Amino acid sequence: MTFDNPMGGALVMLEQLDGRSMKTFVTVMEEKSFSKAALKLGYVQSTVTMHILQLEQTLGQALFTRLPRGVELTAAGREVAPFAYRFLQLGESLQEKLTGLQEPKGVVRLRALESFCVPHLPMMLPTLFEQFPHIQLQLETGFQRDIIQEVSAYRVDLGIVPRDPKVRNLTFIPLLADELVWVGAPALVKRIELEGWEAIAQTQVIGFGSRCIYQSLASQVLMTDKGLSTFTEMAFDSTEMLKQTMMCGMGLSLLPVTAVQKELEAGQLLRVASETAIPLEHGLIHRAGKELSAPVEACKSHILAYFSNELHTSRG
Repeated sequence: MTFDNPMGGALVMLEQLDGRSMKTFVTVMEEKSFSKAALKLGYVQSTVTMHILQLEQTLGQALFTRLPRGVELTAAGREVAPFAYRFLQLGESLQEKLTGLQEPKGVVRLRALESFCVPHLPMMLPTLFEQFPHIQLQLETGFQRDIIQEVSAYRVDLGIVPRDPKVRNLTFIPLLADELVWVGAPALVKRIELEGWEAIAQTQVIGFGSRCIYQSLASQVLMTDKGLSTFTEMAFDSTEMLKQTMMCGMGLSLLPVTAVQKELEAGQLLRVASETAIPLEHGLIHRAGKELSAPVEACKSHILAYFSNELHTSRG
């Protein structure tokens, strides 16, 4: 009598998987193009095609759908994506362990809201690079929902978000207490305080677009609490552009206090004092139960220490 080994298929698959094909798969997925992936990896396009074909044969599934311009993941490809990131990250972690280096070295992928990066990271990053000169930080901006998805899918090591996402597979560590307040040019804010919100019903709400949690909350407050159904929205990618537009008197915005602290102190912007602030708690997120690589752990510890010191300094 013979018995089938349930691990047999998995072992064969593991034997046939290789880091080059996984790296090629991730690059094609991110670039959405075989030719762009080849350029980024320094391969000819036929090599990229061969790597993907070998991986598809090993997995027994088509991973990409060819489009008139570029490619997109199939359903199977979307399932493979988080495992491919983990595969590459395990290789990076193993390499770090085997080198025996005392100093953290390697890539750290960090993503945060642009409105958080502008007031906080310029002061933090120099101290990080001074302490860990061999860490290569890949910093990108995004919205809360995107950051949660990227960290959950192993595409990003660390994220900074303005609220605890309360997602089971993520660890949230508080960094900084903040609050959302309505701000605008002094003349506009004073008009609201004197005449009420109805007086500015046609005023534009300035923000980062519908994908931003701040903009969504602003629309909700105006429609539900203020009963305003006729207001327009103006969206920018840049915090600086947003603030300059407000200072010209073109509209109001619901923003974290820390993002407009300097302008408030200078009197260039005013907050609507009659409106109750919405509490925020910016925090660091990473995959729960995942062993962080040496550079990621070092970056995480540095961020936590920096904001702990900032909190103590501001209280002092």
